[in-house]
Amino acid sequence: MENEPKNLSDDLKKAGILRLLTLVLASVGLTVSARSSSFPSRALTARAQGISFLLLFFAFIFELVADISLISILHDAALLNLKRGVSVKALGSSDKQTSTPSRQPGRALLNRLARLIRDPLLIILSTPISYAIEFSGFFNIVFNLATRVSGLSIQLQPLLSTFSMIVPISASILLGLSQWSESTAVRGSLESSCTSVWLEMLKEVRVRLFVTFMIILFIYVYSISLMPISLTPSTRAIDILADSLYFGFELGLLASLAFLLMLLTLFRDFIHLVCSREQTQESRG
Repeated sequence: MENEPKNLSDDLKKAGILRLLTLVLASVGLTVSARSSSFPSRALTARAQGISFLLLFFAFIFELVADISLISILHDAALLNLKRGVSVKALGSSDKQTSTPSRQPGRALLNRLARLIRDPLLIILSTPISYAIEFSGFFNIVFNLATRVSGLSIQLQPLLSTFSMIVPISASILLGLSQWSESTAVRGSLESSCTSVWLEMLKEVRVRLFVTFMIILFIYVYSISLMPISLTPSTRAIDILADSLYFGFELGLLASLAFLLMLLTLFRDFIHLVCSREQTQESRG
């Protein structure tokens, strides 16, 4: 058990490096696919799209491995802190009041997750934006192969109709993110540190998620008016890329929200267990 904090810290660094590698591969893959749209040779374009697909595919796999590892690391950190008897008051306190990260990486991970709930910038930096780049690259490959290589035309209206479901699905996920059930809070102990920390996090989560959703909704509604409604062999490469980014970022948004849902659900369950334990100790006392 003594080596568990160090192992968690090392695993977190590995997951971070893997995420960085994923972002680089995804960016290169999307760039290769976009640049090859202007190649004069169909054979050369098809070959470049194949290379781009391999880069994006490996980026997608690496991203999955990194995010699964991160969720597992945070679960282990929560379990380690439960064994050591951490309190919600300590978890919600400032960094100056907690132990140094080098001495207690398990506590540091959970403190970082607690700060993520309050800070929208940390949420943006922590969610896997690589998914949006990867899906955009996949769409760009399909559009280029259909128009540049096969000489086909693609009507985007059916695809837009299908993707219109992204908005209610996103709203449902965001609603799930804000469901910090009242039954999870400590009952019969209104002055408890658990209750105050819980209510503070509940307010911050809902405010941040509402603002985030309204900004995203505005961006997507405005973007629809700028998209070409069909893609043909004569469509400019920049227009194909713009459509790919639109659809790719919608799917990337869902992937990022699902990942964030896993993190916040983990933290909610952790607080529930700690508060229940503290309530039991108060009752016995």
